[in-house]
Amino acid sequence: MNKRMHPAELALALLNRSQCSVQVAAVLVDSWGIFAWGINHAGNGFGEHAEAHCLRRANRSRLEGATMFVAARRKRNGRAVTARPCDACQRLVRACHRVIWRDSRGVWCG
Repeated sequence: MNKRMHPAELALALLNRSQCSVQVAAVLVDSWGIFAWGINHAGNGFGEHAEAHCLRRANRSRLEGATMFVAARRKRNGRAVTARPCDACQRLVRACHRVIWRDSRGVWCG
C-alpha cells in the first residue's frame, strides 16, 4: 500500500477490501502522514464499523489533531453512499480533530 497517496485516495482504494454490501473505509492522517486505516467487516460474526476498526489499529498518542477520511459505496453497483459516521462512531471519533466524509454525490465534506 502506498502511504504517500492522499488519504482520500487511500480510503477509496480500501473499499475493495470490504466484503459487506455497503463497503466503508476509514483512514487516519496527521502532520506526519497516514498512520491507520480500517474497513467495515463481519469479523467473528458481530461486525465492526470502519471508523472503530481504524481507531482500534491507531496509535492513540497521534489522535490529537488527526483527521479521519471516511468513504462508502454499494458493492453491487459501485455507487457512492453518504459515509458520515453513525452516532456510535461519532462518539468514538471525537478524539480526532476533524472527520471528512464522502457524500452520495462523491463530494468530500466535513
